[in-house]
Amino acid sequence: MKQMKQFLKTISWISLIVLLFMACKKNRCSDSVKAELKDLSGLDGCGYVIELENGNKLNPLNLCDFDIDLKDGNKIWVNYHLTNNFIGTTCMVGNIIEIDCIINR
Repeated sequence: MKQMKQFLKTISWISLIVLLFMACKKNRCSDSVKAELKDLSGLDGCGYVIELENGNKLNPLNLCDFDIDLKDGNKIWVNYHLTNNFIGTTCMVGNIIEIDCIINR
């Protein structure tokens, strides 16, 4: 009986620690901003773009380099930098960027 109580106590502590880690899930992209994926494939030369909270749109050159859930309206964290590469896209929506980090939120 004493071993069973000790076992349950141990399981309870492990469960509590796991729940705390899950509840404290942090943004793993440092200096990232909240954004949302938008599917603009209906427009000539466009695919997925990133829409920031302020409504600005970003045209990523390297979105396919990341393991991200590509669906319209997917909420994300993104860290990026502007690029001067005008050859990489024919989509005329937003600034052309390269993504440094992107994760689902």
